[in-house]
Amino acid sequence: MLGHALVLLILSAVTLLAQSGSGKVHGTVFDNLGAPLPAAEVRATNTQSAAVRQTMTTAKGEYTIDALPVGTYEVVVIVRGARRHAEKIALEPGKDAKVDAYLRDDGQLGTLGDNYLSAAALDRRGVPTGPTPKALDGHPDLSGVWAPRLLVDPGKPEPLPWAQAKFQEIIANNGKDNPTAHCLPWGPVLDGSFPIKFVQAPSTIVVLIEDVFSYRQIFLDGRPHPKNPDPTWMGHSIGHWEGDTLVVDTAGFNDKSWSPARRPHTDKLHLIERIRRPDMGHLEIETTIEDPGTYAKNWTMKLTANLLVNDEIGEYVCAENNQDVEHLVGK
Repeated sequence: MLGHALVLLILSAVTLLAQSGSGKVHGTVFDNLGAPLPAAEVRATNTQSAAVRQTMTTAKGEYTIDALPVGTYEVVVIVRGARRHAEKIALEPGKDAKVDAYLRDDGQLGTLGDNYLSAAALDRRGVPTGPTPKALDGHPDLSGVWAPRLLVDPGKPEPLPWAQAKFQEIIANNGKDNPTAHCLPWGPVLDGSFPIKFVQAPSTIVVLIEDVFSYRQIFLDGRPHPKNPDPTWMGHSIGHWEGDTLVVDTAGFNDKSWSPARRPHTDKLHLIERIRRPDMGHLEIETTIEDPGTYAKNWTMKLTANLLVNDEIGEYVCAENNQDVEHLVGK
């Protein structure tokens, strides 16, 4: 009897182990042109325990997340901080799950090259090393062409009810009324998927932008904001140096752009940007957003960018052969 009971106990343990075993999720991530996408982040989140496992795709776009307990998972592909694919799977005992992800960049037509997946390709370029270059006045030299910014901290915006409703409407409507699709500026925050170029002089820094409305001016000569500003899309920017950090104060906006991150704002918008170049190849931008007409309190987002060596921004003429409008779709 004892031997029989022991056999039953062993069989029960084996059955339980099989039911509570582990498996793996694997597959290939493809970009919007059908090519394997390396260096994409893949996360598998257990929907019961909320446990998260993650990995990066290889040079061939392949990934494997193994030793996952059986259960239901959400598999998400993230490119430059944005979810580009999400799929729920059931991982069963003794079985692996193959999840291939074919990414779409944006819900609209867009312009070839001006999107997050194309921006991700620029991230894979070599980044120069070395100390931060200095301008003739001794301040860090921010000059150079910088890749589309990578969002490293989205902050915690607390929108007022009207702003949250508008943001949800924008998302639900597939961004159909995006100002840039109608050749109007994205807005002042440098969080778009386009390269930028800093041209630095002691009294003025000009930021050239490869997008609709192609520049910003940052005045460093001590002038204040105009007392009666003419509200504009990009606002009025004044700056000063605090050690090695350029602090930029921008105000005087209209309420028409979607910035940052497809979010509406009012003409009370006020930005403080803190821009650093910690070494030769990297730029850091910390932006604090103040808008009492839109948010319950101020919030801060952080971006980084890599230097593009031997590259230039291109000419951007939105009104020329603009095919966006006729293809835009919403609800």
